[in-house]
Amino acid sequence: MKILQYGKNPYFTKELEALGHAVYSIGETKSCSLELMSVMTAQQALNVCMSQGFVPDVFLYADDSSLPHLWGIEELPLPCVFYSIDTYCHGWHGYYAYAFDYVLYAQGEEKEKFPCAAEHFPLFATYVTEEESKEEWLKKRDIPIAFVGTLGNKNNPDRNTFYTLFKAFEPIFITKGNFVPVYLRSRIILNQSAVGELNFRTFEAMGLGCACLADNVPTEENHIGKIFQFGVNSLPAYPRGDVAKAVDFSRHWLSKEKENDLYEIAMQGRKLVQEKHSAKARTLRLVKIFQQLLAEQTVQKRLAERTERKKVIAQAFSYLAKQSVLDAQLTAAYADIAKKYETLQQ
Repeated sequence: MKILQYGKNPYFTKELEALGHAVYSIGETKSCSLELMSVMTAQQALNVCMSQGFVPDVFLYADDSSLPHLWGIEELPLPCVFYSIDTYCHGWHGYYAYAFDYVLYAQGEEKEKFPCAAEHFPLFATYVTEEESKEEWLKKRDIPIAFVGTLGNKNNPDRNTFYTLFKAFEPIFITKGNFVPVYLRSRIILNQSAVGELNFRTFEAMGLGCACLADNVPTEENHIGKIFQFGVNSLPAYPRGDVAKAVDFSRHWLSKEKENDLYEIAMQGRKLVQEKHSAKARTLRLVKIFQQLLAEQTVQKRLAERTERKKVIAQAFSYLAKQSVLDAQLTAAYADIAKKYETLQQ
């Protein structure tokens, strides 16, 4: 199978190629097969791809929290799949999704934003380590508790305060950049999310043999207890923003009396992630989705609904055109696209 993928992050590329599939990437970076320098139609991008001898079977839009540089996806003559990850901070996703045949949403509580054909497709671990003996685990993991990530992200203004307060009461190693070497030396990764979502850090930490101490916002569809079992393959979550509880929990699980329990939870978490929440596991499901869409000929249904769908898709670009935080060139482009959709509906 040949997959045309949009997005700066090469989600599943390595895994797809290992299964014998081919991937052609388009996005706003030089590492992509086609670097997008401006907003263009999906058909234009497809034409470039095909002119280079790559005739795709399916199209995958892999959300990397960047702004869309493609429009007119609803016109593509091949199955189109949208993987929405950062739905919580991108109000246009729900409208934009109408351009696709199928939607995968990473955060369970976001399902109501996608009334079209969709399924919960949680995040995953890119790397999964081998199982370690207790002696090996205790010896190599000389960092009791760590965090790897950005502290000043505009989508998570509370993070810097949280970790600053935590560090005042309990030692923690904080850095940014490549998380792999830090996770391989850490016993606990203290996770903090933007809005209580299950972020990549949850899965990456467990996949590399750490116990993950995450925050929790109990909702019906999306809290860490829906996927992991507290005290079995995940540490019990602390209430979101509760520094005192996070300190108490970390001290408890790092105590000498809890060394064996901490190790067992870390290894059970690693095992579960390897089996059900790795990039490989997600890729196997993704391929089945592609095959199903091809077999059911869903493209014809989407093309037949274009007029009604365009009314919704237009709202995505109208929304983006009103975002004052965007540069003038992009907002002008989005406003122009919204007008084009209005014209197409007439």
